[in-house]
Amino acid sequence: MTLRQLRDRAGLTSAEAARRVDHDGSWLSRVETAEVRPHPNDVRALLALYGVEGAQAEAVIAVARQAKQRGWWQRYSDVLPDWFTAYVGMESEASIIRTYECQMAPGLLQTEDYARAAFQGAPVPMRDSEVERQVALRMERQAILASDDPPMLRVVIDEGAARRMVGGPEVLHGQLMRLIEDSTRSNIQIQLLPYSAGVGFDGSFVILDFPPMPEPYPEAVEERMVYVDTLTGALYLDRPSEIASYAAAHEQLQALALAPGPTRDTLRTIAADLIT
Repeated sequence: MTLRQLRDRAGLTSAEAARRVDHDGSWLSRVETAEVRPHPNDVRALLALYGVEGAQAEAVIAVARQAKQRGWWQRYSDVLPDWFTAYVGMESEASIIRTYECQMAPGLLQTEDYARAAFQGAPVPMRDSEVERQVALRMERQAILASDDPPMLRVVIDEGAARRMVGGPEVLHGQLMRLIEDSTRSNIQIQLLPYSAGVGFDGSFVILDFPPMPEPYPEAVEERMVYVDTLTGALYLDRPSEIASYAAAHEQLQALALAPGPTRDTLRTIAADLIT
């Protein structure tokens, strides 16, 4: 993100910069990909190395200091891997969240029963206690959508995800009704990508947009991030070419998907079929 841009401008490799601030060669790579959050003193040392000073340096350090503060999600550190901790923190700071889901309903809109069934059916087995902790974490993440300044959520759901029998007919029915209700909220837009649209996109992803920083530091901030979940980790993509590709894909999926009104109608039809 920002630190990588500043390092690139200084003409240093990540390994070289890390060594010059007394860290091992892989540390800075993990910082730049949001796997670990640096101490503000480390950020200060990096900025001095990069030749960044004055008000701009203090703005960067302030961001690092804020990011270092323990968020509510730290209560779930027993079940929250480092690679997902970074995502939860960024999700809570995003102003716009765009997501495409090809397998299940998005986590921010899942019912408790649906989330529990999803974790119980995950390919990596969990103990019952772990499942309940993961469900609680997922439910607490949803609070951002009802906050005083909630992000805009733009969701495209593949029809296969809406029909996948997660937890059985009753659980899926409750989930579909939740999607229908949430889709009427002013900050949430849900579109269904129907089978008739043909090939969708092979893989779910999330695009996070962040509010721009005030002066004197707007040009150095990465305002958008792409997150791709994997079985054992995640990809955090912030290169302009990567972001542009995923943004174009999401726009195309939105164009192919049903509008919000017809989406609600189709979800009601699917839900009705489950209880007949």
